[in-house]
Amino acid sequence: MFFLIYACADSTSQSGTNADIEKILNEAEQTVLKYQGIETDTMMQLRMEYYHKATTFNDSVHTYRAHFYLGEFYQSRGIYKDAMSEYDKALQHIAKDADSARYVQTKIAIATTEIELGNKYKAGEILLDVYDVAQRNDRTMQLININGNMGILSLELNNFQEAKQSFKEAITTIETKDLIAKDSINYVEDYINYHMFLAKAYQAEKMLDSAMSYIDKGIIIANYYKDIEGKAYLFELKGKNRTAQRIFPEAYTNLTASKEIFTELGNEKQVSKIMYLLADYHFQNGEATQALNLLSDLEVRNTKNLLLETDYYDALVLQANIYKSTKQFEKESSYRQKSAEIQKEILANENKATVFQTATQYEIEKIKNKFETQHQKDEKRFYIFLSIAITVISVFGLLLYRQFNKKTIDTTIEKSTEVIAPKKEKAPSQTSIKSDKTVDEILLKLKNLEAQEFYLNPKYNLYATAKKIETNTTYLSTILNTHKKMTFTEYLNNLRIQYTLTRLEEDKKFRMYTIKAIAKEVGYKSHGSFSRAFKAKTGENPSTYLKKIR
Repeated sequence: MFFLIYACADSTSQSGTNADIEKILNEAEQTVLKYQGIETDTMMQLRMEYYHKATTFNDSVHTYRAHFYLGEFYQSRGIYKDAMSEYDKALQHIAKDADSARYVQTKIAIATTEIELGNKYKAGEILLDVYDVAQRNDRTMQLININGNMGILSLELNNFQEAKQSFKEAITTIETKDLIAKDSINYVEDYINYHMFLAKAYQAEKMLDSAMSYIDKGIIIANYYKDIEGKAYLFELKGKNRTAQRIFPEAYTNLTASKEIFTELGNEKQVSKIMYLLADYHFQNGEATQALNLLSDLEVRNTKNLLLETDYYDALVLQANIYKSTKQFEKESSYRQKSAEIQKEILANENKATVFQTATQYEIEKIKNKFETQHQKDEKRFYIFLSIAITVISVFGLLLYRQFNKKTIDTTIEKSTEVIAPKKEKAPSQTSIKSDKTVDEILLKLKNLEAQEFYLNPKYNLYATAKKIETNTTYLSTILNTHKKMTFTEYLNNLRIQYTLTRLEEDKKFRMYTIKAIAKEVGYKSHGSFSRAFKAKTGENPSTYLKKIR
């Protein structure tokens, strides 16, 4: 109906109409950004609805954003060519604004997609191009992001000198502008990661002392900002570095420390990775028996799916090397054969992933075509309805014209009085709430779900919750609005943040988690969404709150 209103509105209400259009488009965009589910069809539909509203109202800014969000969606699903197509369309809407933050943002997204497509040198050219734009316009966060991506790209291309330069520039920018003190949420994790990547670049060049200096600095930072997970990865890197330097006691200390943290965090696959590094440490230290015991444990863990396939391959190769060094050649041959079989499986799984991506693309295309067909039908109905409406308005206008040309005002008033019936009082509207008994049943089911802590599962959106308690989304929304005075999103955020506050008060280990880890633990897919919800309830940023209670 709103399309008809805007089509028929006169020029005197144009400013109000523009404000209403902006409101509709902003609401459509927020629906895309706030959606917490992972269902492909729903995610696609929300983006297509936003896109069609933006194009219907011919709004260039929102059309740009709609294409960008579609590009991000395709990229997350591994459909890189379609992602590139959407990003290119997004760029067309800002072609005259090549110095804008949006231009840089889109170019970075294109570069990361080119990396996924294997076009690493092309990605490097794009990043260099936007680096100049970001530097010219003093866009600090984007400069850091570009430097980080350029560094990672250079590492993959074995351009270690360029990788080191990129990571150092990113670190220097964060330090000289004192960005962590101003916004620790957005910069601490990157700051620690760049130290780790720098250390890896030095390790690749066999400059182990230089690598060690960046690892130690990273550990100091992680300790200060209570980044437990970051510290675990740094301990792993330090243990590996010390093994290569043959400083065995320190290697063992750091690897075991890393293993303990990952065990506490429940990251079993990373625990397995550390076990492999400990086995390598024992082998390098001349302790073949201890190494074989650990590798035997890893074989058991592999049967329980607690080991990455690539790490299992490395473990088999190490086991073969140990048997070779102890002159057990039959066993060496057996493990060489096993490792070759696993290598074939890894390649086969990569091919399966390609097939899966093709199937996913086909499913998304079906959803997109279905939505486009429906949109065309709706558009056709709209124009038919608009034609009828214009005809009705014209006839009504003609009747008004005749009425106001009657001979006397008295007659007109009298006839108007006869035509216009007195307004009847509205009968009490029947709400969608059927009965007190039904409401009580729904509220009781919600209470039982709350007791099961359903809100910690990020898959629970309005649809999934309504289905779980055997009702529909409209009815559930009405009950929440009527009885809890909040929307479903507000209800879910309230439960999650209250759980967070309670657990932070009672669980000392939980207080040591990073903000990103806490957000994931309580059901959020991004720490940004968590931070906004946390501040809305408590009035404080999570980082400020954590500093007070640690």
